[in-house]
Amino acid sequence: MKIIQTASSLPVRELRRLLIPPDRFVGSELIKLQNDESHYLRRVLRLRIGDPLAISDGCGQLWQAELVDEHTVKTDPTPCEQLVQPQPPLGLAVSIIRRGFDDVVRMACELGIDTIQPLRCERTVLQAEHRPDRWNTIVREAVEQCERLWKPTVLELNSLESWLDSSSGQKAVGVTRTKKLEPLGDWLEQIAIPAQTTWLIVGPEGGWTSAERDALHNHSVAPIHLGPSILRTSTAAVAGAVELARWREQSSTLE
Repeated sequence: MKIIQTASSLPVRELRRLLIPPDRFVGSELIKLQNDESHYLRRVLRLRIGDPLAISDGCGQLWQAELVDEHTVKTDPTPCEQLVQPQPPLGLAVSIIRRGFDDVVRMACELGIDTIQPLRCERTVLQAEHRPDRWNTIVREAVEQCERLWKPTVLELNSLESWLDSSSGQKAVGVTRTKKLEPLGDWLEQIAIPAQTTWLIVGPEGGWTSAERDALHNHSVAPIHLGPSILRTSTAAVAGAVELARWREQSSTLE
């Protein structure tokens, strides 16, 4: 990580943040704000003309900036902070649910998950939320709030089997009511390869069907458990995200 600060500036960690996608950095230090961004800075954060802020591109870089006018910010010429993307990438594939998927997206982002794959499984309830625009808004807000420099990706809704056919990396799946399964933490520490993209799959609260279990087995997905209790989908997803993030952090300290 590279951090640069000037004596006259506030520490960048204390500045309000705004996430602006890298395709809007068009070779100029002046960036035009969209209406919702302008409203957020002026009406929600109550920044005044000339006030400092921090701009993240969601791709590992952070700039110190200044609000030039109601619709424009000016960034410093060079980033004040740069961070290499944490390795290995962590993914969470979760059945969408009737209520609470917004919280899954928010907490997965805050905990460090890099890719979120919403799944429609055979026992996913018909009333399950599918709100991709809302989920991407939640990710943007969570990145700004928790000060992540790398923005997670929320993929398009997919079926379990189709996603298994097209995805790569090592995978574990939460299973209940099956004896002699190892905990996710043990699988990560003893079997998972730290250099590979690592996924946890969490199913619907109705459980996996026999066809889905066969598909998981055929794709060499490791069955694991997330504790002695039967967890809701949202709880299991967050508990698993904590385990994944802890394992990656521990793995990086051993290198």
